[in-house]
Amino acid sequence: MTEKRTGVVANDETLEKNQLKCGIIMPISGLDGYPETHWLEVKNIITQAANQIETLSFKTDIVSNSEGEVNIIHNNIISNIYNSDIVVCDISSRNPNVLFELGMRLTFDKPTVIIKDDNTPYIFDTNSIETLEYPYDLRFSKIVTFKQKLAEKIASTYKASQSDPTYSAFLGHFGKFKVKKLDQTEITEPEQVILEELEFIRKELRILSSERENQHVVKKNSLPNYKQNSLPSYKMKQLRSNIAAYFQISKDERSPMEILNSSEFEDHMFVNGLENFVKQVHPNLLPLIIEQEQTRVGINNF
Repeated sequence: MTEKRTGVVANDETLEKNQLKCGIIMPISGLDGYPETHWLEVKNIITQAANQIETLSFKTDIVSNSEGEVNIIHNNIISNIYNSDIVVCDISSRNPNVLFELGMRLTFDKPTVIIKDDNTPYIFDTNSIETLEYPYDLRFSKIVTFKQKLAEKIASTYKASQSDPTYSAFLGHFGKFKVKKLDQTEITEPEQVILEELEFIRKELRILSSERENQHVVKKNSLPNYKQNSLPSYKMKQLRSNIAAYFQISKDERSPMEILNSSEFEDHMFVNGLENFVKQVHPNLLPLIIEQEQTRVGINNF
């Protein structure tokens, strides 16, 4: 069934109906509560919303879609983020890569529309930009309304960026800034400069991640004696028992730190009245307990 175009007017009648580029920044891989098929549906919703705009023709695509060598891929991603006429960014699940790419787009101070599901908290750093919300369960009746609002927002945002010489997507809320274009001659290879900075940040993140994981590599059957642990032995036994029960139910194969920071584990502890127990355990000890109980139940996350 062909979806009817809504006739959202984004610009003057004289605006030529040229093909414009609508970049999409969003997660694409599955994660907790968000299978890969979920993101495919969200991408289709964004594409359909852009296609509903009557007087503009948008070609939508994920900004990270690129092929070739690693340096070429990074270069193309940056180029896509910069050169898109407008970008729609879905911050649902607060994916780090998405937030990084959104930060780059906002630094370029170009028209951007931010969306999220109603299961994800708002982000304080982007509250100067209106965030459109859609239902996490993608319920049809609500999605129809959301697509209309998104189409109107894409249209009005693009129109403002074209008609207002003082338009600022983000930086203007904090003062006057001059954003350099990537093709300015005062920097011979500006994209390469950004690429090098991007690679440096990613290397630092990999190092920090590696150090964090190495802190929790211990023998399976032994635990350090942390003097700061103030939890009595009978409470510790109860805590261990409930952590073991969590694994028997969930079969969770994630790393101890991922489990500890997950909403599922937090909910399990809350339901069993153990959230205060967790807070009393030494922060370096709890991941080790989780790892031991995970192993005892027969789950191997390595």
